Amino acid sequence: MNSLRKTVAEKYGLEAFAMYDEYFFVHLPENEDYSLKFLESDLPELIRIELAECFAGGVIAVWEVHLFLLPQVLEQAYYFIEHFWEGISKEDTHTT
Repeated sequence: MNSLRKTVAEKYGLEAFAMYDEYFFVHLPENEDYSLKFLESDLPELIRIELAECFAGGVIAVWEVHLFLLPQVLEQAYYFIEHFWEGISKEDTHTT
């Protein structure tokens, strides 16, 4: 995990704010309300990345990808968050 954490920091500019033996967390750039949890995947040569709200803690999206796809994961995370909240606000409108 240490080498992955260092690579993520050096190559992608994402500094871990919490580190444990088997995983670490980084804030989503430009949106500290969300975090990305990095951990090993059960699939060979892949990493698991979980997107979660920092305060609620629930995982709202998961990717199992090669590290070089991290920029695309970040794009998808922003897109997902935007549409996730649009869906929530539409549900609130329909229930009130």
